[in-house]
Amino acid sequence: MELIYQITNELWKRILDWMKEEKNQERFLWACFGISLLPILVLSFFNHPVMDDFNYGILTHRAFMENKGFGCIIPILKAAVQRSVNLWHSWQGTFTFAVIGALRPSIFTEKLTFTHTFILLGLFIGGFVYFSKIVLHRILGLSKHVAMIIAVLVMTLCIQYVPVGLEAFYWWIGSIGYTGMFGVMLVLFAMLFLCKYEKRITAKRMAAMTAMAFLLSGGMYPILLLTAVLLVLNLLDVLIGKQYEKIMKIQITVMNVIFFAGFILNVAAPGNSRRQSNFEPRTPVEAVYKSYTKSLEYLFECTNVVIALVMIGLFVYMLYKLKDTKFSFRCPLMFTLVSYSMVVVMWVPAIYAVRFISGGRYYNILYYGVIMFYTANVIYYAGWLRRKYEKCGEQVQKLVRDLSPLILGVLAVFCVILGFLKINIVRDLEEITSATALKSMVYGEAQVYHREIKEREAMYNDPSLREVVVEEVTYRPELLYFGTLTPDPDESRNQAMCDYYDKDYMVKLVPEEEETGEDSAGEAEDSSGEAELE
Repeated sequence: MELIYQITNELWKRILDWMKEEKNQERFLWACFGISLLPILVLSFFNHPVMDDFNYGILTHRAFMENKGFGCIIPILKAAVQRSVNLWHSWQGTFTFAVIGALRPSIFTEKLTFTHTFILLGLFIGGFVYFSKIVLHRILGLSKHVAMIIAVLVMTLCIQYVPVGLEAFYWWIGSIGYTGMFGVMLVLFAMLFLCKYEKRITAKRMAAMTAMAFLLSGGMYPILLLTAVLLVLNLLDVLIGKQYEKIMKIQITVMNVIFFAGFILNVAAPGNSRRQSNFEPRTPVEAVYKSYTKSLEYLFECTNVVIALVMIGLFVYMLYKLKDTKFSFRCPLMFTLVSYSMVVVMWVPAIYAVRFISGGRYYNILYYGVIMFYTANVIYYAGWLRRKYEKCGEQVQKLVRDLSPLILGVLAVFCVILGFLKINIVRDLEEITSATALKSMVYGEAQVYHREIKEREAMYNDPSLREVVVEEVTYRPELLYFGTLTPDPDESRNQAMCDYYDKDYMVKLVPEEEETGEDSAGEAEDSSGEAELE
């Protein structure tokens, strides 16, 4: 027994010694992060196209079916552009989003649907990592390891507590324009900050930023407006600032011109007017006011005890890690107001146009904004407090150091009590995205759903079968199922799938007592409602 105790004690000491180094802390968190993603990634192999995936992919899928080999590339690209043109005229001006939506990997075969999750997570994680590396390491002066530790913590909160995981990492059309482009936006912002920090823009960086700016100019409106606001503020700062050379002023101006050309093309689309006729917009002033009030309510609604505990821990961690940085952290209240206003900006398009936030995919990026707002302010206020401490006399500093163990002890007890009182293991575990994915697979729901949809797809892809009638799936995995065929053969989704698979008639059978419109609750906000897209 004593031998076991000695071995355990020695092992624990070695682990603690190993964890004292920042690089090992980073390695440990990356390992935990990777493990946490496994259920999400594995579940992607049970995923299938749904909803507007078919609507957006009609022309590109047809181009692939009619042109085999590498000869299909140009026709597919032309079909994607045609889809964008049709959407611009009929429903919405988001021209680059329409192209990306039409080019989903699974237009070639449904077996590639799993790649949607890998691409979406890749864009999201890549954006966060690059943003953290530039802002926290290059600009703020934290070590690479600390920057990555913060990035992993923030990404974990964003991914595991995302409001609607289905529309974040599984449904291509609902995800790529929001979660996917959010990652691209972070890369663009990080590059802008780095260029201002270095006071120069290289040719490669200029090309990359211009391409991303144009991509975002034809994207969804919350990300579009936030990008526009930041680019305008950045342009004004560069033009006014005497520290920037003339060539940089020209480069930033050119990038803004290209972005706002796409911006105007997006918002001036005839389809926007057609769509807007269904709603009564607010005035701009009212929209801004309502966005502040509603976003403040959401700030408290989406904040759980786990997020609060992580932010408390991060604050204490940053008090120590910011000792070697030179950043001044002035005017913290102004920083809070500006950073929160950036979150509010994403609310304005929906509050102005349709008076409410529609779709889980929209709430997803609002949630990412809240987590980044918390993180930025935790770091900023920790830095501000650190600078105040450094300006104090030796006696005050010594008093603070002497009281630190007591303060940390009280804070630790408070966090433990808060955790015991507020954390419900069963309920809170079900809110985690990875747990939801794992539950679907352990209970067998994902496997049954996968088998039944594959049987459907065999009928869909059978050219000899002109009329398709299917039954409802047995299970609806929370992160996968979103509804496809309905009992009404004339419904837009059924018509879109008929065009996609070249069928005459497609319908879903339901028991007479079942409501026929049960799938319609998840109707995509940006659906054109038209099967004819040629």
